[in-house]
Amino acid sequence: MDIKQLTLGEVTKLEELSGLSINSMADNDQPKGKFMAAFAYVIHRRVDPKFTFEQANKLTMSEAQALVFGDTETEELKN
Repeated sequence: MDIKQLTLGEVTKLEELSGLSINSMADNDQPKGKFMAAFAYVIHRRVDPKFTFEQANKLTMSEAQALVFGDTETEELKN
């Protein structure tokens, strides 16, 4: 996912949910769990508007990374 393709609304939601600036994504010293959950939530809502932040928090790191950086149609996310 190219972050330049996020809408401003998506960036705002990502920052609200994670409590971090989008710029902190590249900062290795910043916590990543909540940020990745928020990113997965924002991205997956494009294909499933009913997807919740609670569901995003239940993803494994592998599932979240696949969603954010690769395959958005994994079987695990369809269920």
